[in-house]
Amino acid sequence: AMTCSAVATALVVASLVGLASAQDPAQGWLGYAKGVNPSGDGIITHIEAKWQVCSNPKQSSSFFSPWFGIESSDNLNLIQPVNPWLGDRWVMYNEYFQWRPTHNQNSEQHEVKAGDILWGQVTYNPKEKAYDVKHTNMNDGWSVTTSIPVQKEGFGYKNYTIAYFVFEKEFPCQYYPPDGQVTFYDIKMEFDNKEVT
Repeated sequence: AMTCSAVATALVVASLVGLASAQDPAQGWLGYAKGVNPSGDGIITHIEAKWQVCSNPKQSSSFFSPWFGIESSDNLNLIQPVNPWLGDRWVMYNEYFQWRPTHNQNSEQHEVKAGDILWGQVTYNPKEKAYDVKHTNMNDGWSVTTSIPVQKEGFGYKNYTIAYFVFEKEFPCQYYPPDGQVTFYDIKMEFDNKEVT
């Protein structure tokens, strides 16, 4: 769980780490957890997690989001089910961001309510050389699935080897949800179809 009281520490850590890379972890991440295969081998073939939509913060021009996702080993391709606050409501959708060449792709979005349970799943489809991203609202049953082709570079395809769990975008604490935390749970992660335990 990430809380507003931990923001100062998270900001310092995110800022210091962000200086080492032009991509992720980004300087605007309030807090994050990073996962890689302990053996250093293989690609992420499946990851999933659930979380509860935070309580409603006060209306403002704030934009922030809890999300988890996977990233290529060169930190240039990010696939993520996201749950941003748009200043007056929570929504859910899938997003793909590519740094080179720059490309951003968002799925259809759906408004969600504080307290709803969201379930994100990202699964590698070897036949299509793509990741299928499914994002489901467990309360109202709405779901969206997006297929993201793995970017080809040179003679091969990118390898997705990094997982992130993130709360991002910096705003003064009074603009964040009053419950002050988001908890990801029921996390499952596989490298080369073998579950990490």
